[in-house]
Amino acid sequence: MKNYYEDKLLAFKIEGKLHNKIVLYDDNYKKHIKVRHPEMSMENIEDILKTPDYVYKPSRNSTIFYYEKLYERDTYRVVIESCKKHTKEVVTAYKVGNEEGYTVKHIYCVYDKETFIEYEDMNKELEDDFDYFYGIFNKAE
Repeated sequence: MKNYYEDKLLAFKIEGKLHNKIVLYDDNYKKHIKVRHPEMSMENIEDILKTPDYVYKPSRNSTIFYYEKLYERDTYRVVIESCKKHTKEVVTAYKVGNEEGYTVKHIYCVYDKETFIEYEDMNKELEDDFDYFYGIFNKAE
């Protein structure tokens, strides 16, 4: 996590799983997240953004994303929203009540660690498929 100053405010830049530039303002962290959600630390927020279990949106056209991660029996969520072109901002982060479970919000899932395929792995799979079909149809490469 890199820190810098933006308009005289301390900010932290985090590279998330799906978004390259996510900003967490120190002011928001100290005055909102730590006060209302003391169970959340900067390290937890960074870990959830880098290695989430799920990322989803509340609706198809929404600019808000929910990053979720399960730690033992508890689920934690980091909410980010578009603030500038190609930049997202951490709005809040908190522990999700277990009674919430699977909700309508999960319908617009954009990342699931169980089914997600990395770009490099996808290319390798495609290369393997080409080799397979060349072998079946006796085509010259």
